[in-house]
Amino acid sequence: MEEEIFGLSSVPQYTGLTRERVAGILKGISKVKAGVIGDACLDVYWHVDMTISELSRETPHYNLPVIRETFGPGAAGNVASNFRSIGCQEVSICSIVGDDWRWTLLKDSLKQRGINDSYTLSEKGRVTPAYCKTILRGLQDAEQEAPRIDFINLDAPFDAMQRKLIGELDKMAENVDIISVTDQLKSGVVGDLLRERLKYWASRGKRIVVDSRENIGKYKNVIVKPNEIEVLRWCYGSLKYHPSSESEIMKAGKQLARVVESPCCVTLGDKGALWLEQDEVTYVPTAPVKPPIDIVGAGDTFSAALLSALATGCSGPEAAAFAHLAAAVSVRKLGGVGAATPQEILQRFDETVKLQKTH
Repeated sequence: MEEEIFGLSSVPQYTGLTRERVAGILKGISKVKAGVIGDACLDVYWHVDMTISELSRETPHYNLPVIRETFGPGAAGNVASNFRSIGCQEVSICSIVGDDWRWTLLKDSLKQRGINDSYTLSEKGRVTPAYCKTILRGLQDAEQEAPRIDFINLDAPFDAMQRKLIGELDKMAENVDIISVTDQLKSGVVGDLLRERLKYWASRGKRIVVDSRENIGKYKNVIVKPNEIEVLRWCYGSLKYHPSSESEIMKAGKQLARVVESPCCVTLGDKGALWLEQDEVTYVPTAPVKPPIDIVGAGDTFSAALLSALATGCSGPEAAAFAHLAAAVSVRKLGGVGAATPQEILQRFDETVKLQKTH
């Protein structure tokens, strides 16, 4: 069916996902072995009770009394966690981290989730990236997040380090069905040597999906999954003086698909997604999610669900529709990074059907 969609010219729309098909995809996912490569980070949450804060005797400042702290895998680690939540048979992660306390905590977090970290290298002098979020609680349980504290690397990996990582990638690729790439940090672990090796594995038939904030156009022969901001920034260099209409997003997505010589899936937040392949565009809508919502980590959930579904033989638009269900579950989980289980995905499908009947 072709129709006018949110400002785009007439394009095909995919709405063919059924409950039986969703159940079949989930059954297929239970046999999938997933690998993740890229920027593995530690997510840290410090919960502060400001009602017991005291003025320092030495400085004119009130302290931040941390009463609880939690840790979990972030970035590529969160993608790996999402593969586990969605039901993949095995999940492995490949990265370079530091020899520090953050890696100790991240390693424990991965182990607790059943994620294989044997392909991850620990390098002295390198920092295990971490996002530390201080959550302040005041009177009447009012909460507010303070500016985030990040642990970062200033230098990207040297070629020698890249070659070590490629060795681990090769070992992982031999043992997994699919590979998800998280190229998130400016001084992250993914460089040109690794991108070239991913192209090699794609040529061997390995299904690969890339999520990259800054380098989405540097890949070849792998599926790329930017959001609308990332694809427009790649296409025009800056969004400051350029319109961001849906037709411009579609134009940028087509251009990106041609450059990477592979399909491109552009996510549009609560508007859905575009699947672009060989100059053909399919719009995949999504049903609205009632607030309150938290979009942190929703892109990771979408990536894991999309690639998992593709591994079961889904078409691109069908996989995107399935990924919308998982992402809708994820955004409902407040105060952290979300994920979706098979049962939650089926429940979301049932809710979507009810929403369609009431409109």
